Amino acid sequence: MHKLEGRKAEITKWEDEQNPPLSIGNAWNEFLASANRPDTGNSTLRQYEFQWSAFEDWMKAKHAEVSTLRGVTREIAEEYAARLNHGKLSPSTYNKHLNLLTLVFRVLKNKAKLTANPWEDIQRKRITTHSRRELTVDELKKVCKAGSGELRTLFALGIYSGLRLGDCAALRWGEVDLPRGLIRRIPNKTPDAIPDP
Repeated sequence: MHKLEGRKAEITKWEDEQNPPLSIGNAWNEFLASANRPDTGNSTLRQYEFQWSAFEDWMKAKHAEVSTLRGVTREIAEEYAARLNHGKLSPSTYNKHLNLLTLVFRVLKNKAKLTANPWEDIQRKRITTHSRRELTVDELKKVCKAGSGELRTLFALGIYSGLRLGDCAALRWGEVDLPRGLIRRIPNKTPDAIPDP
């Protein structure tokens, strides 16, 4: 058994020399180039890159001896998760950060020569949602009276068109057909633009 384990270790070492496991430094570019990753919008990818960079910087500072994805153990993953939690992140942000790391490791599993994903079993935080309700007519009147100048115009535009504040602020004259009383605008937040969890 001892000889067999020694031979396995030699074979693994030889394979790693011929085809080295993926480094943490090259992981993000490999993730972007992978055909196995989900389609993601540009703004979401920027957020993902920010989260990955935070992890990469932490690894350089705390575990500089670990240079490959395969070297990230469950203990290291738990240590990083604890660091995120002590940073007072909201449960949603904490979960999104861990989900991104889980995704990157899953997509790069074969290139990184992973036997397990260290992020999968880390407990996510429970998200408590706050329900929203529509404002009453009296509340809308108070809000509109409190606004002045362009802000009051934006409020009125939002109330009468149903557009969000960001869409009201970005509205162009080319999207408004005054003679027909129409506004033709594709809202920034549409169900198609929201990524899958």
